[in-house]
Amino acid sequence: MRLVAPGPPDHGVVRHSATLARLLRGGGVHVVDDASVADIVHVQFTDALWGPDIATAAARFTEWAATVRVPLVVTLHDLPGGDVDPRRDERRCRGYTKVLAAADVVVVSAAHEAAKVAAMTGQEAAVVGLPVEPVPCGPRPDWADRPTLGVLGFVYPGKGHADVVRVAACLPERPRVVAAGAVSPGHESVRAKLENLAATLRVELVLTGRLDDAAMGAAAHAVTVPVVPGRAVSASGTLATWWAAGRRPLVAAGVYATEQARAFPDALVLYERRGLATAAATALARPAATVLAGPRAWPDAGAAHLRVYASVQGVRC
Repeated sequence: MRLVAPGPPDHGVVRHSATLARLLRGGGVHVVDDASVADIVHVQFTDALWGPDIATAAARFTEWAATVRVPLVVTLHDLPGGDVDPRRDERRCRGYTKVLAAADVVVVSAAHEAAKVAAMTGQEAAVVGLPVEPVPCGPRPDWADRPTLGVLGFVYPGKGHADVVRVAACLPERPRVVAAGAVSPGHESVRAKLENLAATLRVELVLTGRLDDAAMGAAAHAVTVPVVPGRAVSASGTLATWWAAGRRPLVAAGVYATEQARAFPDALVLYERRGLATAAATALARPAATVLAGPRAWPDAGAAHLRVYASVQGVRC
């Protein structure tokens, strides 16, 4: 088995591939670095990792895929659909269609993504939910000395940090807002805008910068009220991280969040537009409600991938 995910190790998709490698090794799969000795290649695709724009990313991917001489499994991330810019959506659909044409088997992380694949090309995609794996936990952060609203992961436009700051300004507790993670490369302006907004509203804002796994785990455990405020996510590794830390977050109602709420109704609190203030006030009053009840068995993503590989004709797993 050869796993491919080009990009910086902190990127969520690259981290997903690394987690999958650990799960597969635990399931007895021999993961190799040399594609020439692999009997299957599994690659992760999101356009941001393969090029500066979707046309370049799709061209680079298909050129690389043409060199693969064994069955190619492709996991798609950040699928197009619903973009505020319809022309960008069209460009991304064309690019993803080219990527799909190069795949022997397609994997996605949610049913709504499988529906997008079917709409684009008619292909049937295997749905394997993002893995929920235990996270290490470092020392309790200094900022956890008073009530907090927290958002995990990279800071970038549209993730919803500003919504959380505005809500904090409306709550009598005036909770601190913690952005636990680094600002995405190229989006330093988002940091400045958040800092200015927080200063204007007199909300204390903590931008932690990059955190290692133990520090991220500590943040996930220490936040008073965990929040996933982005509505447009295709699938959310952030939600999986909250769950891995035993948290029951407040999640903005979007297609993916609604799908997860149907699958795991007691594992998150959905809120509609303008509903975050009420949900946050309730959680601040009852912080125990933001903790999952007891240990739970999440779906085995490693085993699900083994079933996908076994479906490819002539492949040894």
